[in-house]
Amino acid sequence: MKIKSNISFSKLLIFNFKIIFHEKSFIVLNLLLLFFPFLFSLSLFFLTKGEQIVTFFNFYILIYISLFIFLLILRSMQFYFVNSMDNKLLYLVLANQVSRIKILLSQYILIGLAILFNIIISVSLIIFFGYFLTDAFNLILRLNLAFFIYSFVSSLFLMSFILLLLLFSNIQFTTIICTLLISITFLSNIPRQFIESKESQGTIKFNYNNGQIYKISDLYDSFDLQKYVLNYKIKYPYLSYAINNFMVNENEFTKEEFILQETINKRINNFWNKLGVIENQETIITGSDLKIKNLPVGSNLTDLREFRADDAIEVELYLENTFISKEKLLEMIISTENTNLNLVLKDLSNFLENIENSLPNFQQFTSDYFEEFIFVNETKSKIYKDSKTKEAVFKKDYLTNLYKYNLNASASLQSGFTLKAGVTENTFVKNKLFFPLMLASRVLEEYFINYTSKYIVSTKYSVDTENDGWSSYSSSRSKFDLYNNINLFNGIWNNYTELSGFSYEDFWFKPGSKSKIDLNNQKNMFLNYSNYTFKINEFNIIDKNSYSYYTKPWIYLAIQSVITILFMTMICYRYSKFDLS
Repeated sequence: MKIKSNISFSKLLIFNFKIIFHEKSFIVLNLLLLFFPFLFSLSLFFLTKGEQIVTFFNFYILIYISLFIFLLILRSMQFYFVNSMDNKLLYLVLANQVSRIKILLSQYILIGLAILFNIIISVSLIIFFGYFLTDAFNLILRLNLAFFIYSFVSSLFLMSFILLLLLFSNIQFTTIICTLLISITFLSNIPRQFIESKESQGTIKFNYNNGQIYKISDLYDSFDLQKYVLNYKIKYPYLSYAINNFMVNENEFTKEEFILQETINKRINNFWNKLGVIENQETIITGSDLKIKNLPVGSNLTDLREFRADDAIEVELYLENTFISKEKLLEMIISTENTNLNLVLKDLSNFLENIENSLPNFQQFTSDYFEEFIFVNETKSKIYKDSKTKEAVFKKDYLTNLYKYNLNASASLQSGFTLKAGVTENTFVKNKLFFPLMLASRVLEEYFINYTSKYIVSTKYSVDTENDGWSSYSSSRSKFDLYNNINLFNGIWNNYTELSGFSYEDFWFKPGSKSKIDLNNQKNMFLNYSNYTFKINEFNIIDKNSYSYYTKPWIYLAIQSVITILFMTMICYRYSKFDLS
């Protein structure tokens, strides 16, 4: 006959809380869980970039969840449902005063509260230190919010799974399975590493420009860039969105078209001029006592026939469509009332400042870009000598050649018009002919056209499906998609990576490159991320929105929740039938 008692649920929790401290490993693991986030928080002092914080934080949560939380759950479950249950007298007394389900839930909830407490301490510590030690507080807040949600939900699943194993098997079998699960954390992404390595060498051929071939990895970079730009998840988001929209949606420029004069005029008039960064009036530049070093080949047959090497000359240069100065750009930002335009101009100003600071030899590095946006009024521009008694037309070719030669002398430029490298000549080139905003604009265009051109070609022209490159890609991706879709473990981690995201402020082109952006350097090799496969339509053209077609992480979360409920149902049934005699 059962003894009637009024043992409340709260008293049961307190009782279980007291007896758990008889387990020394529980105390040790909790101390480690308190110390580990403190140690990571101090490391924020040395992490200066958002991408570094993301990289370190992802390793932190891997160790925190896959090792410490996992071990805490395992040891706590073993204590309550294996070690303590060996004490038959204790459970006989409890079982005759409260229901077994009540005992089960009190212990399950207590372990859950212990885990929740540790997670809250971890999140609070990192956010607190992050506020004072870094400039990336919003990033740290987002990472920790994702960590809090993912770690607690996953802990509930792990608790149910481990308890199910303990009740339906033995401690040895449970330990083996748990060890395998920890191993899977670090091994489940090997197929992704393999396929990405393979695709870095693979190519896809398109029916464009006599068979255009692109690397698969470059195509993924191009599509990923579109995804981030369209969602404003990139450095200088408003400027990036504006120029990308102009190149992709409004004009569909390819690299081959980009250098045509008609396209150059479109870029100046329909984009940069609309931003208001082009001067409305001609810019007049003069120079005197400039000494000629080389004359163009065949100059004796032109109006330069009266000019010789070492001649001291004067120049009058009339330029059209010049870019405004940095100072005028800042004035525009202050006076512009249009919100969208103001955001774009701010990004442009910040980009200009950043690239000049990143490249100490900015003018020299960008000397090759001093051509397309140089519009010389050759009817007015003149070269003079002998007190202007002799003159010649100052052509655009002369100007661009002498500019490039002065900054980056090469043998190929010696066949054109060049000046000596004296103080006067250097001052003329490096001061009077220096248009930083124009050069920065050209750098920005070159950054994007390399990727937008690939995106345009691949979504406008058909894939050569008879080529081995497409066949190999399609076959390997089909197998990988199957593996990835049924891999519940990866899918669960995908919820975290989708929520946490990246340090989008660090998504930008490498300053010293002509056009290179790394959108994968923040990814952790042990974590899973959303993957998509290029799909072609009936015309063999790749879908523009391919990056949107992937298995949504919430599906795995829903499956995880259903499995957890199923596990708990089985646990309750098994526990209620457990023999305590």
